[in-house]
Amino acid sequence: MRVGIVGAGNIGRIHAEAVLAGTDVSLAGVYDVDARKALSMASSLGVPAFTSADELYEASTGVVVAAPNRFHADYALEALDRGRSLLCEKPMAVSLAQAADMRVRAAESSVICAMGFNYRHLGVVREARRRIADRTLGRPLHVDIAFKRQSALTRTHFTWRDSVDERCTSGALGDLGVHLIDLLHFLFDTRIDLTSCQVGLQTKVPRKGDMEVMVDDHSFVSGRLESGPSFTLTASKASRPEDTGFTFTLTGSGGDLVHDSQDGPVLHLRTGVEWEQIKVLGQGRLEDPPGEVPGWADSFLDQLQAWAGAVRASGRPEDMADFDSGYDAQRVLEELLRLGGRV
Repeated sequence: MRVGIVGAGNIGRIHAEAVLAGTDVSLAGVYDVDARKALSMASSLGVPAFTSADELYEASTGVVVAAPNRFHADYALEALDRGRSLLCEKPMAVSLAQAADMRVRAAESSVICAMGFNYRHLGVVREARRRIADRTLGRPLHVDIAFKRQSALTRTHFTWRDSVDERCTSGALGDLGVHLIDLLHFLFDTRIDLTSCQVGLQTKVPRKGDMEVMVDDHSFVSGRLESGPSFTLTASKASRPEDTGFTFTLTGSGGDLVHDSQDGPVLHLRTGVEWEQIKVLGQGRLEDPPGEVPGWADSFLDQLQAWAGAVRASGRPEDMADFDSGYDAQRVLEELLRLGGRV
């Protein structure tokens, strides 16, 4: 499969590096509306920089959409019209209506469409899902899940992520929290009960330079899953360094399972009195950027390989997020943003 990347930002680059490290895939090239960014990235990777999206579609059999959120639907629909398989970054779109259109069009096509929920492919998440499914913890009662960064504090210049153009899908809840929404769906094989949710959204850094920040940089959600367990979800871009990372605590009738990414790829399991440490070994095929969750770069590679394998087999692997998954997460995100007073 020849993969073209739409979007020459940081996420576009990690997708490109995953393609270069993958098997049975090759990198067709890069396109970005900012031609200089596309040329810079493409030159560093030794691939073409396309001057139009049409050129990229023609050269590719699969397309990764890694542009800003407000462009996801346009590029995805264009690629679908040309019969190209898709891997679309999260969130799926900037509105549920756009996501619904993408979902319908994907269902009507013969191509394979995947969502960029790479956290599904972390080893600790896979192991946690297995432990939940085999009832190691008994009946699930509660899960606390969080994703915390400090980018709102360290990035002092105003960017598209701070504007209203993405309809708040680029805030902490839309950018980070949407991963957690999908993980709750994935881990427990159920959906969030939106009638149970309470939402708090904050903007702790209200201005960058002379521009007003229009999105949340800290969010908190509590509620229940349709299968019964309660949950709390925290997504923040304004956390202290010592608090950053990806964490979850699963409490069941027969035990607890805890992960903190600052400990590395480790789970802590209790089914009696004593705690057991479970080390989830990874291959370290791609190097994680400083401060990233352990295994983050490899999760993009595993996600790519799952998508490419599905394209070859003309079917969807059980653990791959598809456009149905993207739509489910978008539905929850839009309602949570509404409850939080942002849309």
